[in-house]
Amino acid sequence: MQNYADILINLPIDETLKTFLEKHALPLPEGWSWQDNTYTSRTLVKLIQSYLDTVKRDRIIAGLHASSTLAHPLGKQAMFQATHDKPSELVGLIGCKNDLHRSFWLYVNHPALFEAAAEIEYLDQHSQQAQQHDLGLRREVNRDERSITDFCDAIKVFYQRELGCGEVCVVNVLDRSQGTQLITIHAKDLATARLEFEGSQLQRRVGSPNIHMVLEYSQITGVVRTIIRGGAKYHAMLCEAFAAHMLGVSAEAQRIQRPVLDLSRLRLGLQIPQAFEDGFVGLQVKSLHLLSPCERLKIECSASGSTDRQCVTDLIGAYFQNENPLSRGWEIHAATLNLFMAPTQGKSRCPLVSVEVTSKGRLNLHKFDEKLRTQLEGYLVHLAILEPKQALNFHEAGTKGNSQPMSLFE
Repeated sequence: MQNYADILINLPIDETLKTFLEKHALPLPEGWSWQDNTYTSRTLVKLIQSYLDTVKRDRIIAGLHASSTLAHPLGKQAMFQATHDKPSELVGLIGCKNDLHRSFWLYVNHPALFEAAAEIEYLDQHSQQAQQHDLGLRREVNRDERSITDFCDAIKVFYQRELGCGEVCVVNVLDRSQGTQLITIHAKDLATARLEFEGSQLQRRVGSPNIHMVLEYSQITGVVRTIIRGGAKYHAMLCEAFAAHMLGVSAEAQRIQRPVLDLSRLRLGLQIPQAFEDGFVGLQVKSLHLLSPCERLKIECSASGSTDRQCVTDLIGAYFQNENPLSRGWEIHAATLNLFMAPTQGKSRCPLVSVEVTSKGRLNLHKFDEKLRTQLEGYLVHLAILEPKQALNFHEAGTKGNSQPMSLFE
């Protein structure tokens, strides 16, 4: 985590920084010159440190910290997704020197787009906590004020009944670049009294934390992903309210279920001809979590690094023979699949793409960029682990193409 001094020193001295500091009325010495060099940056840090108006100084520092929150690879992807249909803003992002500069530039010049990118980044950052559901509904999202208000009201009623909060709810609908819609919801939690400084005064500040919820919907497949604090009841509520008010169709609770994935095809190893056409040079079932038919015993089997990419399924067959659990009715509950890329020029090590999947529908595909994620979804469709309708990018997943997989180092 960079502090405000690190952020200032690493930002270029340009019109964006000038606009930010003038907006916050930072006093500058007479004859001040906005020169892009380290001396100017360090002088600005000293001017902020010596600013006697502590309230205004704290706002500058808070703004610098907030403006840097997207300065990382996931944040970069989110910023470009938020501006994908806005040519002038996209050109501005491309012209920035680095991710920190992009994050600060968007924060100062286009705050609404910055907030949209932050919501996209939140989903991508927490995708491992997301639950996926098949609504079975392929409709356009209603964006009119009445639909959004009814959606808010449904969420309010739920939280007031369950937790006694949520009387305020804010909803935003964003379009992602891969053709899905991102619905973000902020609800008001129960009030707290926190001991904080405001300027030089220490006082208990009464405020209400934010309950953050996210729903991503694909009109093409009818698949949604939800991130919400709470158990299955909370996820079901969000799906039902979305279907009823944002899609205009009542969805029965029993049909909104997380998918149960069939991993039984992995008993035969990993056969994906398309992966080799796409440029991968090796495939391996690295590990399996197995459950006995009586459901009283679990085992995990993993291929060691000395097996030279041999599938764990082959090793289990070789070592257990007549006692092979894969042929005695044991179910595969989770697996790790390794896909090896060709080494880059001058390197001997093959970059690794490791896919984790469970029978309860949890996957780690959120870790990969959009192009590679779509390829991996296609491979899982080929293996009959995913049904075509369960892939967010159904129109692309599973189609053949000659594009090379994205390097992990790009």
